Amino acid sequence: MNEMQNKNALILGADTIGHGIAIRFAREGARVAVLDPDASLAEELAQTIRASGGDALAFTTPLDETAGEIVTAAIAQLGGLDVLVNNVLPIPAIGPLERQPAAVFAEVFTCIQAAVAAMQAALPALQSAGGGRIINIGHRYGEGVNEGLAAYNAAAWSLVGLTRTAALDWGRYQIASNLLLPLADTPELRRYHERRPGVIDLMIRQLPLERLGDPVEDIGSAALFLAGDACTFVNGEVIHADGGQHVAGPVLNPARFG
Repeated sequence: MNEMQNKNALILGADTIGHGIAIRFAREGARVAVLDPDASLAEELAQTIRASGGDALAFTTPLDETAGEIVTAAIAQLGGLDVLVNNVLPIPAIGPLERQPAAVFAEVFTCIQAAVAAMQAALPALQSAGGGRIINIGHRYGEGVNEGLAAYNAAAWSLVGLTRTAALDWGRYQIASNLLLPLADTPELRRYHERRPGVIDLMIRQLPLERLGDPVEDIGSAALFLAGDACTFVNGEVIHADGGQHVAGPVLNPARFG
C-alpha cells in the first residue's frame, strides 16, 4: 500500500531528520523535492531515493528569507505540491542567556524566516491542490526549555506559534498544519556519546522506550502519519515522536556535558 502515491512532497532541510522523512515518503510513492544549503547533501539524498526506484529532485537554497524563491521553483518542477516539511532548526549554539550575542539569535531566527518563506511560497500550490499538509519539525525545547540554549529555545517556541497560526489562518483552504517533535539517533548525539558515553547512555535509559528513534522507521513514519489520508482532521497539533521523552520528566541535556 503506497500511502503517498501520486503526491508531491517538498522537504526543506536534508539533515538526518529530513533524510529519514524523505526516504519514508519516497518509499510510499511520493515524488520528493529535497532542499538544503549543502548541494552535495541534497543531491546525495535524491540519488539514494532514485537508486531505490523512487522519484526525487535536489535543490540548493540558503535557509533564510530567500528560500521561498527556490521553493517556488521546486514546486514548479514537481508539478504541484501536497506536503511541505520544514526541517530548519540548526544545531543549537551552547551558552547562557547573558552570554549569547545578538548574532546567535539572528542566525537561529534566520532559519525560522526560511520556514515562513517556504510556507508562503507553498500556499498557492496547496490551494490549487484543494488542500494539503504543512509539517514543521521542532524540538521538545519548544515546550520545556533547557539551560544553556537560549536562542535555540526561543526559536523552537516560535515554531509552535508559527504552526498554530498557519493552522488557524489556512485551515479554510483545507491545509492542515502540525508540529512534529522528534528524538532521533543523529550524528550529533553519536558524537556526544563518543565524548561522554555514560551521560548519553543515562539519557537513553531515562526514556520510556529506552531507545532513540530511527530516522526512517520512527520519525519518517510519524511524518507519514501527519501527511497521510488518516490524518485529515488533525490541525494545529504538537505531535511527539520521542518514545515518550516528553512524559518522562526532566531528562538530561547532553549539550551541558560537552
